[in-house]
Amino acid sequence: MSRPLQLPPPTTTLGLYRQLLRESSYLPSLARPHVDHQIKDRFRRYQKGRVDNDRLRKKLKDAHHELRVLRAANTGDMNRMQKILLKAFGRTGSRRRDLFSNLVRRPPPATTEELEAQVSGTRAWSFDRDPDWLDGWDTEALLAFAKVQAKTSLPSSPRGPLLPKHAVSPDKDIPKENMYGNPFPEKVARTKVRKLYASLADRVLPPLPESEWDRLALVAEGKFEEAGWYVPSRRSAAKSLAGDADAQAGEWKWQLYATRPVGLVDVAQNKKQRLLSGALDENTPHGNTQPVDRHIYTAKFWKRLVKSIWLLTAKETRDPERGGYRVTWARAPFQAPTATTSGMEFFESLPVDASLSNKTKGLKKRGRKSAR
Repeated sequence: MSRPLQLPPPTTTLGLYRQLLRESSYLPSLARPHVDHQIKDRFRRYQKGRVDNDRLRKKLKDAHHELRVLRAANTGDMNRMQKILLKAFGRTGSRRRDLFSNLVRRPPPATTEELEAQVSGTRAWSFDRDPDWLDGWDTEALLAFAKVQAKTSLPSSPRGPLLPKHAVSPDKDIPKENMYGNPFPEKVARTKVRKLYASLADRVLPPLPESEWDRLALVAEGKFEEAGWYVPSRRSAAKSLAGDADAQAGEWKWQLYATRPVGLVDVAQNKKQRLLSGALDENTPHGNTQPVDRHIYTAKFWKRLVKSIWLLTAKETRDPERGGYRVTWARAPFQAPTATTSGMEFFESLPVDASLSNKTKGLKKRGRKSAR
């Protein structure tokens, strides 16, 4: 892994687009398709058509920031790399919204009876209203999946905890009468139902496709080749042949220090900002020019990081016996820790049970096999 790049910022929109795609090519192979799709989709969305100049200026500013974030993540910023992987695997961001849309999408009615039942459910409210976004959701599938997620212990979910009390039909929380004993207004009840469903949807972590979930499980076990997981090495940056231009770029610009505060001029050389800016402070007194929180990515790091994300995912498979789908959440197998040689002295005086000793031998053999 190379040190932070000191590349000049792109001056054109097309140059920015190319640098974004170049940085995404250094991401892990399983995360790259989503990032590439996001870059291409957002660029083509504003490529044609009339766009407000202020809005376009804001989008370009955001794109420059995302470019610095990608460079920092590829250089060794673990926190930013974790956020990118969470977005790529649908735990946050637009990918999560797409997976959630697939979860709550109503299947097309196959018979006339199913179509009539769907229409009658939409018209269950007596007051005259237009169909809203909740009418297009398959609330039964959402509640069924939420109940399974509520029973699963998720470590540090990025969407907040989903408790069993949340996975209950919101219709039961709507009172029949108001404080004066009159029937509860149906428009207010409908608004409350939509609000409760929106709160539930914000906590749900939708399932991944089965093939992608299985590949993440292989990476979590350390089987990188079987899962197709690889991280490309960074190519060396091109060097300019114009030596005068490089010398001029390295000159000390005293005019900036004379007209602006030193903290603003040297903000790019701040140790906490070097991963984003790529700047190196060559005049530091302690001689350490590397940024803060820059780490070297190893196979052990990828295994640990992907495993933490895999434990937040689930998959849906068809159940031929009961019909419908079966939800399977990721679970890490429990491995009992073995005592070290220095710690065995605390267990020498304890009575030995034959059944327990046999179990301990079995655990040691499994640990040796896994270590190999």
